[in-house]
Order: sequence, then structure tokens, then C-alpha cells
Amino acid sequence: MDKLGLEQIKEQIKYRTEVLKLIVLLGVAVGGGSIGILLGKYSLVRIGLAGFGILVTLSLATGAWRQHRQIQQLIKRIAEAI
Repeated sequence: MDKLGLEQIKEQIKYRTEVLKLIVLLGVAVGGGSIGILLGKYSLVRIGLAGFGILVTLSLATGAWRQHRQIQQLIKRIAEAI
């Protein structure tokens, strides 16, 4: 693998790491908000919104897991090239 290819992979790793940070922060914010909704009086709307928030949080967790795997694969490619 040439030097230009390695630089592109390094930039991809940096970009994907920033995306991973964003996904984690969004997951914490949405998850915390979903739990916060349940701290008031219980109503069907609150429970529905909290449930939807939990589903979004789980989706973000899945996205974070996939992003982490892709970063690991890119690091592995660099290690194999060296």
C-alpha cells in the first residue's frame, strides 16, 4: 500500500472517530431525555415518548457499535500494511 493510501485511511479513521463521538453524545442525550420524561406524572404520551426515545437510543448504540468495528478494521488494514 502506498503512502497516499495510508494517509487516506488515517483520515477515514479520524473522521469515523469524530462521528463515533457524536453518536455517543446523541445517545446519552436522547437516553437521558427519555428517562427524564418519565420523572413526571405518568401519562400515555409520556410513556410513548420515552419508549420512542429508548428505541432511538438503541439505534444509536447499534450505529456506534458498527462505527467502532469499521474503525477497528481500518486500523487493522494499516497494521497489515506496515
